Amino acid sequence: MTPTADASRRVNEQIADALQKDIESGKLKAGEKLPAVRSIASDFGVAPGTATKALQLLVQRGFVRPDSTRGYFVSSRSETAEGGQPSPEFVAIMQEIESIRAHLARLDDRLNQLEDSQGSA
Repeated sequence: MTPTADASRRVNEQIADALQKDIESGKLKAGEKLPAVRSIASDFGVAPGTATKALQLLVQRGFVRPDSTRGYFVSSRSETAEGGQPSPEFVAIMQEIESIRAHLARLDDRLNQLEDSQGSA
């Protein structure tokens, strides 16, 4: 499954397209866990970082959803509207999750600052 050398498309895009084709054809079904990043990297003969970028593209396209502890899963039909675009509900949920992550990052920074100030006192 080695991607072809196509100057107009990056390797991670080629991998994402190949995985998307498997999803659209039904080879990978809704709710099914995708292979591990290292397995995808090995199958395509690329670095794990390239495989991760391909999976992130599929997340952006709405075909895959990440689970921070278990890996990547094929999105269900309810998450993806016709034409392969994420449904408005899915987009709203993902935006809310991103907002929560940003808020947690700010809280983490604040906690670190407080701990640093207590340590120097």
